[in-house]
Amino acid sequence: MSYYDEYMAEHYDVLAPGLPGDVDFYAGLAREAEPPVLELGAGSGRVAIPIARAGVEIVGLDSSPAMLAKGRERSAGLASVRWVEGDMRAFDLPERFGLVIIPYRAFQHMLTVDDQKSCLVCVRRHLRDDGRLAFNLFNPDLVAMGRWMSDFQGDWRIWHDSTDQRTGRRTIAWECRHYHTGSQELTTLWKVEEIDPDGRPVSQRYLDLHLRWFYRFEVEHLLALTGFQVEHLYGWFDGRAFGDSSPEMVWVARKA
Repeated sequence: MSYYDEYMAEHYDVLAPGLPGDVDFYAGLAREAEPPVLELGAGSGRVAIPIARAGVEIVGLDSSPAMLAKGRERSAGLASVRWVEGDMRAFDLPERFGLVIIPYRAFQHMLTVDDQKSCLVCVRRHLRDDGRLAFNLFNPDLVAMGRWMSDFQGDWRIWHDSTDQRTGRRTIAWECRHYHTGSQELTTLWKVEEIDPDGRPVSQRYLDLHLRWFYRFEVEHLLALTGFQVEHLYGWFDGRAFGDSSPEMVWVARKA
C-alpha cells in the first residue's frame, strides 16, 4: 500500500501530528520572508495553511494527489495558498521565492545522494538572491538505534493510541523499525488498528515508511556542495543550540 494514499491523507494529522513548535517556527520565518513562500512535501497543509491564514502567500508542493486533495479541501476559500503536484527533486515553477521550507523531515525521503543534490539544486534555482532555505531532520539517536537492532529487533511497539471523542472509535498504531547502517536508511513498518466503542475491530492496515538519516557534517557538506551557506543550526524549534542530545537538527541556510 502506498504510504500517502487516501487513507493516510484522511488520518495523517492524527498518526503524524508534527513536532511541538514546528508550525510556529516556520510561520515566523515566512512572515520575515519576501513572498511568496514555497513548502516542499506540503502534504495536507498542516504547515502551509496556518502560514496562509497569517496572510503570507504560499505554494504547497507535494507528489501525493490524495494529500493535495485534502489540503485543497481544508483551505477552500483561502486565496493565499496554491497547491501544486510535483516531485521535490525536479520541479519548475514560475515564481522565485523568498523562503523555501521542508518541514517534518520530508527531506529524509531523499534516499540517494543524487536525489538530495537534485532537490537542493532545484531549491536554489527557485530562491531569490536573498532567499533562505529551512528544514528539519531528526538527529540520529545511536542508543535507540542499538536497541532496535538488539533488544527490540522484530518487535511491534505501540507509538500512538487515541480515541476520537466524537465517534468513540479508538486508533492504535504499532511500529517495527529496521535500521540499515550501511545505507543509513530506516524502514518503519506501521500496523494501524481501528476499534469501535464496543471493543470490536473495525479495520487493520499495514503501512511502510522509508527514510534516510543524516549526520550533521554530512548535511553541511551537502549544502556547501549545492551552493548554500549555513546561517543557523538549532537543536529545536525554540532556537536552542544544537548539541549531542538534541532530538532534531533544524537548519536555516542562505544562497552562498
